[in-house]
Amino acid sequence: MSSGVEYVRREVRQMAGYSPGHQPLPGSKVIKLNTNESPLPPSPAVVQAISKVLADSPLLRRYPDPQSMELRRVAAAIAGCRVEQVIAGNGSDELLRILLDTFIEEGEKVAFFSPSYSLYPVLTKIRGGAVQVLPLFQDGLLYQPRLDDAKLFFLTTPNAPLGFSFTNDYIRQMASNLNGILVVDEAYADFAQENALPLLAELENLVILRTLSKSYGLASLRVGLGFASAALIEQLEKVRDSYNLDRLAQVGARAALEDQEYLRETVALVVSERERLASVLQEIGFTVAPSQTNFIFVTPPSPYKAAELYAGLEKAGILVRYFSDPQLFHGLRISIGTRDEMDQLIMTMKNLMQIGDLK
Repeated sequence: MSSGVEYVRREVRQMAGYSPGHQPLPGSKVIKLNTNESPLPPSPAVVQAISKVLADSPLLRRYPDPQSMELRRVAAAIAGCRVEQVIAGNGSDELLRILLDTFIEEGEKVAFFSPSYSLYPVLTKIRGGAVQVLPLFQDGLLYQPRLDDAKLFFLTTPNAPLGFSFTNDYIRQMASNLNGILVVDEAYADFAQENALPLLAELENLVILRTLSKSYGLASLRVGLGFASAALIEQLEKVRDSYNLDRLAQVGARAALEDQEYLRETVALVVSERERLASVLQEIGFTVAPSQTNFIFVTPPSPYKAAELYAGLEKAGILVRYFSDPQLFHGLRISIGTRDEMDQLIMTMKNLMQIGDLK
């Protein structure tokens, strides 16, 4: 009897799916530092805005605004562009899918560096595109490829999982070198010293993606934003699902964006704890990659192995991210938490390495 699997597209049968970071069960008593969520709850204005909608229960039987117009207006004002240059998505992951559906025909190339976001090859293969993986570095320097045959290039900046940023000069040159669309994926841009939004006015083949899952603390609402020329946004809107953002997500995201003071406070706390954690881990022998994100990528000193420390931390109730990828297996990616969470991480790490308290 047929299982039905033989009817699945060959590309899907042969590919490996995306592996997200471990999500513990609700109520689990763990310190969760493995998926780069915000250590703080979202702005109180978010809860107020959502509560107001829930109190008006007849609203819930109505479809939400299919164009997320009020959210887009606020996003455009903050970004310094026109509302016609903004698209809203169900997380930035949906925007990646929209880009692939808009630009990529079967067999066309989609390029990106490795390591970077491991969802890129998965979505590309689902769409039937050809994956082109390039090294981040060449001769010890950041690689600046010239690509005439890649229709899309996904550039993650700041890079995940390493944490460094590409400069706007690099992005400008990259756009010039590409005979296609440059997608600058800025999930962590609020923690960085520079972002690509100023380039919108000069680069017609540029698309910038943002998410509210990190700095705004809205991972559960799944809201992403895309910025590009009005002409490109018009085409992307044709591919977007109708009513892709529910009413609660729209009002919550708008409230979060409007509270920029709360965002600045959150970012300041994260950056401060990021630098403190990096300093302490360096003091006990770790190599810490420079970071402009809400995480750090660290390599333990010899003879300690990243996989063993990962297992030890997990046993102690602290979740960090370990990658088996040959380029990354030597290190751990650690999301920045609250001061108490960072203190517990440091204490546990020292215990696993049998290091006494440092003065």
